[in-house]
Amino acid sequence: MSRSSNGKTSRRLRLFKRREDDLLERSFRSCPGCAADVHVFADVCRHCGGTLEIALAG
Repeated sequence: MSRSSNGKTSRRLRLFKRREDDLLERSFRSCPGCAADVHVFADVCRHCGGTLEIALAG
């Protein structure tokens, strides 16, 4: 008997619970001038044109 997808819902044993990936959240920050979301490595805001400082992890 072959294992194929026949429309039935399969029950799998889950050993590890999936966590939400917050990489997308960590990739953006707020512009101090207009409060728009900008990439963490951006040096100029696309919305207001204000200059941004790149924060170094330390």
